[in-house]
Amino acid sequence: MRIGIVKHLNARPLTYGFEKKQGNDLVFDNPSVLKDLLLRGELDTALISSVECIRNQSTLSYSTVCGVCAKDKVRSILFFKNKIEIFPPQKIYTDAGSRSSVALLQTLLKKQTGKLIEVVPTDPKEILQKINSGKDSHLLFGDNALLATWDSNIFTTTDLAEWWHQETNLSFVFALWAFPKTKVFPDSFFLDSLEFGLNNIDEIISSEKRFSREMLESYFKKELHYRLTAIDLQGFELFKKYSTEWKIL
Repeated sequence: MRIGIVKHLNARPLTYGFEKKQGNDLVFDNPSVLKDLLLRGELDTALISSVECIRNQSTLSYSTVCGVCAKDKVRSILFFKNKIEIFPPQKIYTDAGSRSSVALLQTLLKKQTGKLIEVVPTDPKEILQKINSGKDSHLLFGDNALLATWDSNIFTTTDLAEWWHQETNLSFVFALWAFPKTKVFPDSFFLDSLEFGLNNIDEIISSEKRFSREMLESYFKKELHYRLTAIDLQGFELFKKYSTEWKIL
């Protein structure tokens, strides 16, 4: 089985079972790259951005039993609003790793300003350089957001899951397991990998040396969740409505 595995920390519980099980051909990359491989038939299934499940629903099916979800905080998806420049800006430089995060930012800014702000997919290393030099407004995703530092006199940072929850009182689904419509995967295929990850969450935490154990405990056990609830699905449907009506797709 050719499985696309998101290489960022937030996906580890979902993918850990596949990582440890022998016999699968695993490809590690960002969700945006995995989506392209999936559409080209080079993967059987992959964890991809939820917005790509919407955008490619004529070609791809997706499981709604588990994914990367956050109720009111995600920590690893941050909007850096430049306080010393005109707002809203003409463009925002975005980490292209997660297109759901980019679409969510556009949705939230549209609700706030009435404008659909242009986004410029940018290498996260370049974004970090811009943040260090105090220029422009930005979006960082995943490990790049978790590891970022910034001057609080120049940037206000906003957690996108927290912002979405404040606007809608709903959760947000950032990523889902997708696969071609020509294939069939039982929910148990994805749930078994998640169960293995959750049962071995302390092993995942212990193997991660870049962050404190306290931060990782909170991140995996309080801030993120992986089994989709009715509130998650309501949030996903509302996001689908906004992104379709406002032509963010």
